[in-house]
Amino acid sequence: MSPGEIVTVAINYENNLTSAITNAVIVARLGGVQIDGSAVHSIDGFYRSNDNSMYWDKTTTNGALATLAPGDHGVVGFNFNMPTSDELQGLTSPYIDIAINAAGDRVSEAGVPENLQSTIRAKIALASDLQLVAQGLYYQNPFGSTGPVPPKANVETTYALVFTINNTTNKITGATVKATLPPNVRWVGKYSPPSEKITFNQEDGSLTWNVGDIEPGVGLNGVPPRQAAIAIAFTPSTSQIGQEPPLLQSIKFQGIDSATGGSITRTLPNVTTNLASPAKSSGDIVIGTDQGFSSANSTVVK
Repeated sequence: MSPGEIVTVAINYENNLTSAITNAVIVARLGGVQIDGSAVHSIDGFYRSNDNSMYWDKTTTNGALATLAPGDHGVVGFNFNMPTSDELQGLTSPYIDIAINAAGDRVSEAGVPENLQSTIRAKIALASDLQLVAQGLYYQNPFGSTGPVPPKANVETTYALVFTINNTTNKITGATVKATLPPNVRWVGKYSPPSEKITFNQEDGSLTWNVGDIEPGVGLNGVPPRQAAIAIAFTPSTSQIGQEPPLLQSIKFQGIDSATGGSITRTLPNVTTNLASPAKSSGDIVIGTDQGFSSANSTVVK
C-alpha cells in the first residue's frame, strides 16, 4: 500500500458450528503507525478512538449479529486512509497491524453456556515514497559548459544531466535508472561522483545508472540525496530550429521495496533544452531550474 492510499477492509464471518451463536461481537484493533481517526468510515460499525478499534455488534449491524444460526454468514467492513509521506517522515519500515477478534455465546451439547473467541491478524506494509528527478544544467554544469546558448544548428553545446533520488521510509534494493540519449546528443564520457556505477551503450544510445541499494531517509531532513551527473554534448540539426529538442528521453527507475517486496517503478518526461522549466520529480516535486538560465536560451537558432 502507498502512503495516503485508502484501505478497504472486509471481514467475513460464518457460524460453522452445529448450534446457534448469540450476542456476537467483532472488534478490529489497529496498531502500528498512527492513522487519522476522523478518516475511518464504516456503514455498519463504530470507530472507538480511545483504543483505535472498529466495533460491531447487534446494535451497529441492525440485529445481524444478535443470533447466528448454524451456517449463517455475512461481512462487515471499514476503510481508512494510510498516513501521508509527510506524516511518515523519520519512520523506517512503517506498517499497519490489524488484530481482529470475534466473540459470542452459545450453549454446548451438554447444555453448558460457553463464550467463544477467535482471533486473526493482518499486517499491511507501507511502500516507500521514492522520488526521482532528472534535470539539465548549463550555467551550473559541474563539468563546465562550452558552446552557444541558445543552441545553434550544427554547433556543439555541452550540458550536464543530473539525477536526484529522495527516499522516505523503506530500503530500496537493486535500483537502476535507465534512459536514452537522442541521436544528436553525444556521451562525453564523464560522470560524477566516480563512485557511482554508470555505463553507456554506444550502439543504442542507452545509459544505465546502477544505483544499487537506497537507504530510507535519503534526501530528507538534512540527509543528502543520491545524485549522479553526466556530461553530454548536443549538436542540433537545422530541422530542429525553433524547437526545444530533448537531451534525454525514456527515463525510467526500477527497484524493489525491501519492506513490501513490491516493485517500485518511476518514469519521467524528457529533459529538453528548456532548462528554465522547473524540473519535476516522479511525484511532481519541483526542485528548481538552472540558475541564470532564461527560456530565451532554450530554442534552437540558425
